[in-house]
Amino acid sequence: MKKFLICILLSGLFLTVSGQYKFTLLVNSQTLSDTDIFLYIFNNNDFEPVKIDTIRLKNGHYSLQGEVMQPCNFAEFSVRYNGKDIYRRFVLDAGINNVSLNLPRPLSRFLSFQSDARGHFIFNDLNDLFEENIACYKTPARVNGMLNLNAEQFGQINLNQLKRLEAYPDDFGSLINLYRMTRTDANPSSAKNYLVTFAKFSDELKNSELGQRLYAEETALINSKFSASAGNVVKTFTVTDIHNQSFSNSSLKGQPYIIVFSATWCGPCQQQLPGLKTLYEKYRSKGLKVVYFNDDDNVTKWKDHVAKNKLTWINVSEQMKPNVSKIAKSFGVYAIPACLVIDKMGKIVYNSDQSDVELTDIESYIKEVLIN
Repeated sequence: MKKFLICILLSGLFLTVSGQYKFTLLVNSQTLSDTDIFLYIFNNNDFEPVKIDTIRLKNGHYSLQGEVMQPCNFAEFSVRYNGKDIYRRFVLDAGINNVSLNLPRPLSRFLSFQSDARGHFIFNDLNDLFEENIACYKTPARVNGMLNLNAEQFGQINLNQLKRLEAYPDDFGSLINLYRMTRTDANPSSAKNYLVTFAKFSDELKNSELGQRLYAEETALINSKFSASAGNVVKTFTVTDIHNQSFSNSSLKGQPYIIVFSATWCGPCQQQLPGLKTLYEKYRSKGLKVVYFNDDDNVTKWKDHVAKNKLTWINVSEQMKPNVSKIAKSFGVYAIPACLVIDKMGKIVYNSDQSDVELTDIESYIKEVLIN
């Protein structure tokens, strides 16, 4: 992650970021003078925020200048109000951004916000389209503030938003919004749709660093999901085991085994763990092996977890932060838990991520690979 360098001058707050696009943020407010306001600017690659020192408006005005790495970035204002943190996500453009920021309107949970930035206009347009779409459904789209949409409804809204993005093929705001959509959807069918929209963007956007990253990630997702489908030969990988020794699944050639992608912090993983242990104890004497991945960089917690749960199978980890694992992504695993069953010929016969997330059918496939 590119680190933001913060420099406070006597004349006010001046944000210097290792980058090339200068911006000016002119904030006006009728309700937030003498109030602590926090500003976050997000890295477009991984959306990790960088906190800017508290902003305090004088006579309802504030001016902030700085530089960012890309033509526009996601950002957020946050304010403590009535004992709660309320916020407003927005898009910050290079150049001058005239912003109006105020306390929430009645019945709203968000800060009242307006901006003349082009990137924010696109961001707003997509949000408005989302609200227009969910208003058309007879069944309430929100229950107790939570979205209540099925996969088909989400999919249709997603397609509508992609179509809308195609109306702004030259705007970097389209690219960061498209990339944001890809980060929350690991479906290969969706990835294909994202690439169709991406192909309609200008060459400048497609050839940008973020554009190339988006294309590479979505192409890799499609390819990895396909290669990890039942019927394909399992990929060979090498990883460190819990004894700090090198382990390769090539050592299991000619043996049936399960690959489990999990993590100590993952609740659903822990719910599935007793069932997997039962299956392992039931079939280990018949030759079944288990390769159990931990998707985390906390080695101490991992080792404690293995000891506490008496996990006697093959325990491995890339010892990287969650969701960074190269091996998991090479198998098309972007959410855990996920289990694959491999037969004696090294062929994938079952992938829970693609057909059976509850592991309802996994035992029948284990029996199959032990017999054949």
